[in-house]
Amino acid sequence: MPIWLAKIVVTRIFKVIKRKREWRKIDEYVNKPNILDKQFKSLQKTVNKNAKYIEELEKDVAILKKDSHPIKEFVCLECGCKAKSKNKES
Repeated sequence: MPIWLAKIVVTRIFKVIKRKREWRKIDEYVNKPNILDKQFKSLQKTVNKNAKYIEELEKDVAILKKDSHPIKEFVCLECGCKAKSKNKES
């Protein structure tokens, strides 16, 4: 077997072994739990808690809107125009 052919075969075998080794590392990183997964789960819990709290607040606001008085428009008795509030802050 000529030397150049042996060199090509050895380099290709080396490349295949190197690729498999890299894939194994990538596979371990992706499929096995790590620190970032734990952090993500804890953040998910806090987001879920905050979402529930926001939903409760939205329900409370809806109840308050339902129970509140409707907005009144004051009309001037003399000319029929809309009256302005005297104590309006500008």
